[in-house]
Amino acid sequence: MNSKEVIRRVIEHDSPCRIGHDFSKCSNDISWVSGVRFIENDNQKLRLRNWGRHIEILKKVPDFNGEVMEDVVGNIYGRFEGKTKGECIKGIISDGWENLDLYSIPEIDINYYEEMKDRKYADSDKYILSSFPFSVFSNLRDARLMHNALMDTAIDTENIAKFLDKICEKSLQVIEGLSRTGCNAIIMADDWGTQDRTFISPESFREIFKPAYKVIADALHKVNMKFMLHSCGCIYEFIDDMIDAGIDVFQFDQVEVYGSEVLAREFGDRATFYSSVDIQKVLPTGNREYIEKTALEMADNFRNISRGGFIAKDYPSYNDINVKEEWADWARDVFLKNSSIN
Repeated sequence: MNSKEVIRRVIEHDSPCRIGHDFSKCSNDISWVSGVRFIENDNQKLRLRNWGRHIEILKKVPDFNGEVMEDVVGNIYGRFEGKTKGECIKGIISDGWENLDLYSIPEIDINYYEEMKDRKYADSDKYILSSFPFSVFSNLRDARLMHNALMDTAIDTENIAKFLDKICEKSLQVIEGLSRTGCNAIIMADDWGTQDRTFISPESFREIFKPAYKVIADALHKVNMKFMLHSCGCIYEFIDDMIDAGIDVFQFDQVEVYGSEVLAREFGDRATFYSSVDIQKVLPTGNREYIEKTALEMADNFRNISRGGFIAKDYPSYNDINVKEEWADWARDVFLKNSSIN
């Protein structure tokens, strides 16, 4: 059974022989590819995508004194001393919805998908996972800024719907392109929670955002692709609705805000979890006994309760979270030694 088949069976709960692996130093069942290439107009090409002290951008954010860059739609991001990936400090429509027409996503380069097709991903032994360029909430959060986006969910759902129509339209174009390439799944990044709750109520999520997830999930499933979602924070109250909308796999880096036993018992028969040992509560402690105990609990809970709906992974940048590689090795070794599913 090759890696592609292992991950397919894990996601579909179809009697996999072991849990899935996504480890940088050793066993890896998944191959990541980029999901899009844009065709940019002259104005979009002029945007500065690299971090720096760009005078022309800093003029637009006079109260900020760090490094800045713009993304493909014109949102401005800032950071200090090169220590983070940055945060949006001025969104392209943060000054008002009357600027919605300024939110212009570049055209999708369809030739990119022909190039991907030539790479023969369909014949690969690996499970091909495509990073997805759009998000249902995160794109809104950046374009409007968080405080505006949250207020909009209470007082301006009509404009949110128009915004999500733009996201869904482009998402369907990307999915149509990827459907010809041999890719097996996409992964969307959409952070939805604080340490102990979601940003908005389940009722608001259900009314405003769930339909967009369903549009994207339906399009993926129609072309036999899976839908993975990365989300930080505690989104327990959304998981049932997200599964109902069609999300197949949840990529959580903070499993311990739920507990692996809870995830496996309550959702493990309907979804797969794709996770490292918790990057906030467990790995940064450097406590070998605690890290190994948590990894074993995760492996056992997902193997035994959900019958294998689990992909164990590395966090992509341990230096960013002050975790030593040796500490990650302890968790990785436990997962590898406890992978088999009877």
